[in-house]
Amino acid sequence: MKLERRPSIETTAQTPLGRLRAALDDAERVAVSAGMSADDAVSFLRACDAIECLLSEIGAAADIRPEVNRANFVRERLRVNAESIARVVQSAGRMHDVAGMRSWEEVQSLVATVRARRLRRLAIAGLGAVALIAALALLLLIFPAEPAPDIGAISRLLANEGAAAALDRARAEYERFPDNPEAALWRGVLELRAGDPAAAEELFAQARQWAASEVGFLFERGNLLIQVGLLDAAEADAAALIAHPDAQAEGHLLLGSVREARGDRAGAIEAFQQAADLAAAADKPHLEVIAKTRLGMILQSLPLTPNP
Repeated sequence: MKLERRPSIETTAQTPLGRLRAALDDAERVAVSAGMSADDAVSFLRACDAIECLLSEIGAAADIRPEVNRANFVRERLRVNAESIARVVQSAGRMHDVAGMRSWEEVQSLVATVRARRLRRLAIAGLGAVALIAALALLLLIFPAEPAPDIGAISRLLANEGAAAALDRARAEYERFPDNPEAALWRGVLELRAGDPAAAEELFAQARQWAASEVGFLFERGNLLIQVGLLDAAEADAAALIAHPDAQAEGHLLLGSVREARGDRAGAIEAFQQAADLAAAADKPHLEVIAKTRLGMILQSLPLTPNP
């Protein structure tokens, strides 16, 4: 019986895997914050494009789950900082450097969505004359955004130095930005990880109050709980989402992540497939794509069966 084996892939910068890791290093090294420079923004977008291309190129040729997790972090930074990135690129007149980049197109789409949501909220709150809304929207374009906590630094410390160092930074960021839901949520999960559930619950109550919805709060908290290794707590959030009639797709997606973190591939495959089916039925194409991508990554990482 002859076994098929995957070819080994060197981790040098000359291989696709090496280039992927180098692109991830570049993206993580850039300070994606309100104070970032135009050069940083362009470099970050270029690295994002390279990461997505190399993930597709490598496919099933190697076990790249660690790289996929890092890529997910980079995607999240792109989403969270889309407005800051768009502002510095446009202010510096660097649109020609990012023209045609998929990541730049995503930034523009995210910014348009955020601004439309902001305008709707202003209208609902009674600020709603058209002229006033237009003036406020113009002010948002002209004046820089408020400084934001460095959530990326917390995540990097967690990955590289451990939960204690990440908690110290989370406490510092929360002290600087006590009204920021991301800072409260990150500190909450790390306080829970450190064995202080009372402090964690107080912080979760703040983050829940500021969240756009209970579903969004539970889904984001569940993913952070997975990052800090609190899988039972993350599974509880997944169960709460599954019990919610409008969040079953989100719940199964989170449950799949919990099972994958536990090494339960069969259970993760089942959960991701359910998430994809439920997202399709609920007309949530973004969630459907994420679930199918996660499912595909697990299936590609399974060992090959022997040929007779």
